[in-house]
Amino acid sequence: MKNAEYKVPGGKLLAAELDVEKDTLVHVKISGDFFMHPEPAIIDLEAVLNGITVGEISETVHRFFKENEVSLFGVSPGDFVTVLELCLSS
Repeated sequence: MKNAEYKVPGGKLLAAELDVEKDTLVHVKISGDFFMHPEPAIIDLEAVLNGITVGEISETVHRFFKENEVSLFGVSPGDFVTVLELCLSS
């Protein structure tokens, strides 16, 4: 299991855990002290990330926030990409 934390400059803390099998994300878990509304959207984000390839992270995260009515406080979609990429490099 890979894990990483990312402190958003002037913002909140994001943490991620995941496994990679054959260049595919599995068991993605995102947590931290950020705020997301509606709160269950984090489960939906984790679900769309599970099963994608490493190269699809940025596109998938940005598309998720573009296609869903989710409000973020203290973080941005790019911050989710950053913590996932940090996780991969750990």
